[in-house]
Amino acid sequence: MKVLIPNYPTTDSFVDNVAFTLRAMGHEVVTPVRPLDRFRSGPARFLTRAWRQAFPEHWTPGERFALAAARQSAPDLVLCLTQSLRQEVIENLRGLGARRMVAWWGDPPANMEGLGLLADGWDHIFIKDAAAVAKFRAVGQPAELMHEAMNPAWHRRAFSAIGDEVAVAGSYYGYRQFLVRRLMAAGVPMALHGPRPPRWADPAISAAATGRFIVRDEKSAVFGSALACLNSTTLSEGDSLNCRAFEIAGAAGLQLIENKPMVADCFEPGREVLVYRSVEDIVDYLARARSEPAWAMSIREAGHARANAEHSYRHRLDVLLKRAGLGAA
Repeated sequence: MKVLIPNYPTTDSFVDNVAFTLRAMGHEVVTPVRPLDRFRSGPARFLTRAWRQAFPEHWTPGERFALAAARQSAPDLVLCLTQSLRQEVIENLRGLGARRMVAWWGDPPANMEGLGLLADGWDHIFIKDAAAVAKFRAVGQPAELMHEAMNPAWHRRAFSAIGDEVAVAGSYYGYRQFLVRRLMAAGVPMALHGPRPPRWADPAISAAATGRFIVRDEKSAVFGSALACLNSTTLSEGDSLNCRAFEIAGAAGLQLIENKPMVADCFEPGREVLVYRSVEDIVDYLARARSEPAWAMSIREAGHARANAEHSYRHRLDVLLKRAGLGAA
């Protein structure tokens, strides 16, 4: 099957993991190719967004690529990953012979710009937030709930010794900074990975940040070798899980995840992950992990087993292709 993904794959990104898995399943996957590391910078993202807002009539590079690739060979599936297409592009892709049009949005739904995925022509739309799924269905959109996932090719157990720091990975938005500051004030040693914090960041956060953008095996080694991994989300995330919920489990990390009803949809709290409701909860969990390493290891192993049994990208794509009428019945 030929799958067209009109989005740019950066290392260990949502697009990278989905494309990798589809190829491992035996499908032909077409994505844009260009040097992408420079597009991770804050200024580059700002300029891209400003251009789109100033000139909304201009098609995005992804939209232009999708049509050019479809003209060369009609795809069985156009799969948009945290990416929207305007109505005209969807119609043109249909006219060029695209059999199925599917969107899988991996970010908080609040991050959609403009109409986002509210366009006619999608066969299926997968979103990780149940409330957003209900809103989409209310206006007749074919939306379903689908969580993010982990890739066992590199989100895997990759550590031997366990240290004393709490690992954090990702962007340093306000809520995460404030939570980390509270933990630092409580004497918790922190290892802060990911892009450099913004210029307005708390000086203590900027000083502690490594500036290392960890991916694949290195990410797994960091998660596994930490005493625990802190998993918080932005205020816009709502009742949904981020990709790190599954990547930490895949790496057999001791996951401290904020209390949300959706956690229990994917993991058993207290046995596979540790759910916190306060800074005090986190401090108590860390104290127990230090004094009872066998208890901590049992949670790591249970989360690791659950992730591999139910939460890989292969599991998600099997469902996605089946729903699209392109997989096994």
